[in-house]
Amino acid sequence: MIQIQFKSARISDFSKLIFFVALVGALLFVSGCKGKSEDPKPSKQDEVQAILISGNWRIQTVTVDGVDETDIYEGLTLRFTATNYTSTNGLPVWPTSGTWVFTNEAATAFERNDGVLVEILEAASTSLKLGLAWDETTIGSGRASSVEGDHVFSFVK
Repeated sequence: MIQIQFKSARISDFSKLIFFVALVGALLFVSGCKGKSEDPKPSKQDEVQAILISGNWRIQTVTVDGVDETDIYEGLTLRFTATNYTSTNGLPVWPTSGTWVFTNEAATAFERNDGVLVEILEAASTSLKLGLAWDETTIGSGRASSVEGDHVFSFVK
């Protein structure tokens, strides 16, 4: 009889060990499953930069102090990379190339390497509106012409 109790005790101890190992394994498995972690949300700068670099931006309209001056900037296009820009038919307000950097975390403005502050008034997948203050009038100096004042450039793709 002792032998039966001994075997029974061994089976019971073995069952408890198996149960304990299974329980610990299950707890470790469950604790390791924190659910699918979401990708971190991109910063506002990342979002706006993605829009800027997403293609060529063609001029739609330009106002200077609220007056339509689109004809001065006919054919203006902008192309951005992560740190540079190029322009066509934008002189002198938009140099043919340069660098740019956001001025704040909210990505509402950037500064060009020539010191001009450009406000990002709207940035969407197919439309871009930029504003800047220009302090020179160069009408009559060949292809490069501009009007002094607060410029609002509306671009489309």
